[in-house]
Amino acid sequence: MIRNLNKTGWAVILLLFLLLLCLPVAGMMSPEEWRISAPGKFSILSAEEVASVAQPLVRNGTYPCLVIILEDRNGSALYTFGDADRTMGLPPDNRTTFEVGSVSKTFTGLLLADAELRGMVNLSLPIQTYVPEGVTVPSWQGREITLSDLATHTSALPNVPDDFYRYQKESDPIETQAESTFRGYEEIPADLVYAWISNLTLTRSPGEAWEYSNAGTAIAGDIVARVQNRTYPELVKERILDPLGMNSTGAGWRSDLLERSAVGYRGYAPNHDEGMVIRYNEFWTPTAGMISDADDMAVYLALQLGFLDVPDGLKEAVNRSHEPRTIRSTEEVELWQSLFWDTFETEGIPRVHLKAGETNRFMADIAFVKDMGIGVVVLANTAYFSDTHVESDVAIPLIRLMLEKR
Repeated sequence: MIRNLNKTGWAVILLLFLLLLCLPVAGMMSPEEWRISAPGKFSILSAEEVASVAQPLVRNGTYPCLVIILEDRNGSALYTFGDADRTMGLPPDNRTTFEVGSVSKTFTGLLLADAELRGMVNLSLPIQTYVPEGVTVPSWQGREITLSDLATHTSALPNVPDDFYRYQKESDPIETQAESTFRGYEEIPADLVYAWISNLTLTRSPGEAWEYSNAGTAIAGDIVARVQNRTYPELVKERILDPLGMNSTGAGWRSDLLERSAVGYRGYAPNHDEGMVIRYNEFWTPTAGMISDADDMAVYLALQLGFLDVPDGLKEAVNRSHEPRTIRSTEEVELWQSLFWDTFETEGIPRVHLKAGETNRFMADIAFVKDMGIGVVVLANTAYFSDTHVESDVAIPLIRLMLEKR
């Protein structure tokens, strides 16, 4: 039959073939196409199932509001609960902005992976190679701190310099003293931190044990920007935000983002009152200073899941940032540290990547199972400084529920 086709028939077949070649691979869209076509297409959980997890936590006052983004290979869905502003009774929407806290570290990890792929840094090299002239990085019996140590929280550096506690006043209530330490993220500059580590004595070898360090993250972010002659806000915009069209995400508060911010509350205070706005300076922004909304975080989650048609270099950097680099625990749960991502497997749950964030007045979490093509982002306008967190209360239960339904 094919042999009997005339010239017109062959031309039609050739045209159809060429059109097929031009079509995007199934499930792969540009960031802009994902924004337009993905909303409402998430298909695994019903609105009622999502509400069964979130609504009780809003009704009992644990979280003034919750914004939840769910994604699978079909698309995304947005669910909002409660009030972004309790006084005004205003609900959150897709453009309400939140501090994402330590979810910011995943942006820093992605920048490190991207810089290594382009030959700008080597994560295995001692950071002494990259720090400003005159800084002496401490070591332990010849073992030096590497960029990989910083990115896996195994650098042996403390969380923050002691100077953070100078903002506390003994006359203040304990909750205000706790919040006051956050002023260090505004006011303590890079020079002071580098002077601090130059006079620091390590108590163990780098790479030996896991200990969370915001100072280590800030140094990693400063290094990856410094070697490229950029500030951190400039670099994250150039390498991540602009390519993804994340125009409602910023490295620090901008006036336009602050205008549509949810009100953040102190869940750790007796009356759960409003927290103070902390403007992370450029040095500390890599740790917890990113601001975003639901629309942008949906694109960021799609990037992590591999749903977006982005340049190969960015795609490879994302994959590299997910790779487990050091073992944190093998008890009950297999837990690794990737480039600032927590990575775990347990019985009944395949490999999950996740990162929790918390500032003095907001919480956030991002979690996904890449092999299954499912993920969640949760944003909340309160902080607790305790075991109460949207990761364990909302994100992981929703991941479990999605896996059960699959």
